[in-house]
Amino acid sequence: MTQQVLPTYDKRNYKKFVKDMTSAGLTVHHYRGRFYWEGPSVHVDSLQEALSETKVPCQWDNLGPGYVVYPKG
Repeated sequence: MTQQVLPTYDKRNYKKFVKDMTSAGLTVHHYRGRFYWEGPSVHVDSLQEALSETKVPCQWDNLGPGYVVYPKG
């Protein structure tokens, strides 16, 4: 499996989110979400897996068996 190359994010909270999630061992993906939101995200089974790892304000989408968590725009 190849590693996804993330774009360079300019927003400070996006950079902090990527650093925090990577440090926590979570794989960061680039996400194109609802309402034209676009940026870094992680896919988790439980919200607390991601929310407990950062102080960046986050939002999430429920994807059935799991969640995609991403910083607020």
